[in-house]
Amino acid sequence: MAATPERRTIRGQLTRIVLIPSVCFLLLWTATTAADAVQAASMAAAVGDGRAGTAAFTRLAEALREERLATMVRLGDPGDPAADEPLERARAGADRALEHVEPHAEGLRSSADRNVLRSAARFDGRGEGAPEDLDGLRGGVDDGSVTRATALEAYDALLGDLRTLGSALLDAAADGADGAAAGLADTLVGVREEYSRAEALLAGAIAAGGMDYQETAHFTYLTASYRDSLEQAEPDLRGPALDTYTELTSGDAWRRTERLSRSVVTRPPVSDEQAAAGRPAWNTDPEVGRDEWERAAGGAGEGLRALARTQRAAVFDTAETAAHTRIALSVAGAVLTLAAGAAAIIVAGRSSRRLTERLCRLRTETLAVSDTRLPRIVSRVQEGARVDLGDALPQLSYGNDEIGEVADAFNTAQRTAVGAAVKQAEIRAGANKVFLGIAYRNQALVQRQLRLLDEIEYAEEDPRTLEKLFRLDHLATRARRYADNLIILGGAHSARRWREPLPVVDALRAAISETEDYQRVRLTCAPGPPLRGTAVADVVHLVAELVENATQFSPAGAPVDVTCGPAPGGMAVEVEDRGLGLTPEGYAAAERTLAQAPEFDVMALQNEPRVGLFVVARLAARHGIAVRLAPSAYGGARATVLVPAALLEEAVVAGGHGGGR
Repeated sequence: MAATPERRTIRGQLTRIVLIPSVCFLLLWTATTAADAVQAASMAAAVGDGRAGTAAFTRLAEALREERLATMVRLGDPGDPAADEPLERARAGADRALEHVEPHAEGLRSSADRNVLRSAARFDGRGEGAPEDLDGLRGGVDDGSVTRATALEAYDALLGDLRTLGSALLDAAADGADGAAAGLADTLVGVREEYSRAEALLAGAIAAGGMDYQETAHFTYLTASYRDSLEQAEPDLRGPALDTYTELTSGDAWRRTERLSRSVVTRPPVSDEQAAAGRPAWNTDPEVGRDEWERAAGGAGEGLRALARTQRAAVFDTAETAAHTRIALSVAGAVLTLAAGAAAIIVAGRSSRRLTERLCRLRTETLAVSDTRLPRIVSRVQEGARVDLGDALPQLSYGNDEIGEVADAFNTAQRTAVGAAVKQAEIRAGANKVFLGIAYRNQALVQRQLRLLDEIEYAEEDPRTLEKLFRLDHLATRARRYADNLIILGGAHSARRWREPLPVVDALRAAISETEDYQRVRLTCAPGPPLRGTAVADVVHLVAELVENATQFSPAGAPVDVTCGPAPGGMAVEVEDRGLGLTPEGYAAAERTLAQAPEFDVMALQNEPRVGLFVVARLAARHGIAVRLAPSAYGGARATVLVPAALLEEAVVAGGHGGGR
């Protein structure tokens, strides 16, 4: 007697892997530290890019603020030649700064944030953006078509985009570091911008020789806003930023600026001279001199600029330190874990390789059977061929361990599946034969009935009797279509044939006449090529099913519109009702049915079988017709039928048309 081979189990092989959990942990730690090192390196690179980009965007923002200030002074007093030189100098500085930010802005176009994408697109040098906006704004300033309010708003929009980009760079750098510090830096940038805006607003008003109510209200809001933001930011300031803040608020320039801005806000609304003269009007005199305001506001603005720059530098320094620390820790951890896990990888690799190879072979052979051989066998059975399962399905043999037992289970499952498919195909084929036989007999009886009705109608002269015969003829025509439904669902072709091309409008009329409520249907058809004779019967049947669905599922008396006209790739026919329509789930289910014609047994399993859509799907698939369902503007449903050009004649065929009923 031959000795029984030793049974090698998967459990035994996996046990050897489980015995070294510490090594597996080290491998996991290596992967984790390596990923952390990559993230830290990426963060360090982001910090460097952010520092350079923020510096470039800040220079551009300051240049635009200088240009805004010079522009407001020029617009305040257009006739002052002394304002031209500062304006030209400021514009040249802004143009140089804009050239330096283009590479940084282009690098931000990969951002997922929509605001960053929109803002970056204005400064990356491609398409429309800041250069075009500035050119148009400058031209309006030069020709006097732009007011001070409009210019201030335009510069505010550009500086707002720059602030968005700066915030994005700060957020990227502060990722994993101090997000609160980045938020504080953004707040200080906002303070600087509001201060600069107030400075330009008052400078323009001084140059114009007066400050109206709206400008005063805007100036009051800006000064109150940046003071409030600065006071709220003070408790969070640390280190050099706090020192800069203390130096700013204790300096003469800041105190003079505060005194002057408060005097503008608190000046009497009506001057004493106007009140004494009995002509009270808004006091437009800001009571501040141009030189006095420029000296005070310029110094305070430099202090705010230094404060924002110091806070941003602190954010980048903190993020850079955190990134370098993470890199050092990750590298050290990776070296240790790689050294300790090398031996474990070799041992585990040899054991698992043999197991993996066997499982891969089993998977490959199983997929070959399920994806290729099994569908081929089922197809042959459905075509009526006889199949020997022993020859068609080879045995999967993988030994006597657990993998071998899995292979045996696959063998059993495959044979069971094929046997069930064979049995089902045989039952379906037999049922289809009986089904088609009954349908063809019913179709033959209806055809005979229609011919008999034609003879009676021809011989009848009484109008009332003739009307009843026409109604009976209409009912018989519908019965013929229902019999055709059964034949189509059974997989066969209708007994009706059409030989000659038929105009589309005649085909649609024929389809409408085969429905019960044909009086409710309104037809509108644009001229177009006729249908080919081979497609007439099926297209008529398809449209008739859609029209009948529309009349059945819409209120009695409500019209159903049928329209047709040329469309890309063929002819489009639309059937639109005014019913309740379908739920989103109902539309989705109908689209699935129309996209792929189902087998009749699928339809037969439904609790309430509605064969209309199934018949439409079969006919559409037979001729390559696309059918879509969508909600109607009237509240019901709209079915769109695209008849491909292959089913249409190139030109109208002369000589009439013919066919059968």
